[in-house]
Amino acid sequence: MPCELLQDACVLRADNLPILAGIQPAELHRIGATLSLTCRAMELGHLLYLALTRPSSAVARRLKSRHPFVPAAQHLISSSDNNNIRAAQGVEYQWNAEWTDSPTRVRIFIPDTGTHPGMTLPRRAWVRLNRLRTGVGRLCSCLYKWVMASSAACECVAEEQTVDHVVLQCPIHRPPHGLHGLTVLDDETIEWLLNICP
Repeated sequence: MPCELLQDACVLRADNLPILAGIQPAELHRIGATLSLTCRAMELGHLLYLALTRPSSAVARRLKSRHPFVPAAQHLISSSDNNNIRAAQGVEYQWNAEWTDSPTRVRIFIPDTGTHPGMTLPRRAWVRLNRLRTGVGRLCSCLYKWVMASSAACECVAEEQTVDHVVLQCPIHRPPHGLHGLTVLDDETIEWLLNICP
């Protein structure tokens, strides 16, 4: 596999963080939570039922919120079919579409938002795996850039120890099954993450 596949993974992008954590981005999470609460509030006995069904001019004046629930919920009521499952799937679909369109190479490891390979690994292995996925971590190239190492060279005498070098070429630190092992996370690769990975 060519080295270029991992090169732009070395820039840690903010849109990678929700994927690595398995949590929807804040805006999509807010929409999903509003949809869920709106569907529950439309039941006759719910405390918010009156606020959602009366005209907006009749709503009592309250402190302003940056994201008020009632106007957002009324908009959702008028623009959707109030099906909670379909709404949740819509938010998940939107997140997946945004991730697919993202220019990051972390998608090599995590193809869609519904899969989070490695989430059940021990913390040490999980942290190291995410460092390799993002290209930011305890590699000599990063440590040298942060003035924490005297050289960016690898122990194998390569000019620079980058994620590309470690995963694809390094005779000392290379994972047992290379990039494929880091995507499927077989037993040997997990052992490598725990004990050998830089």
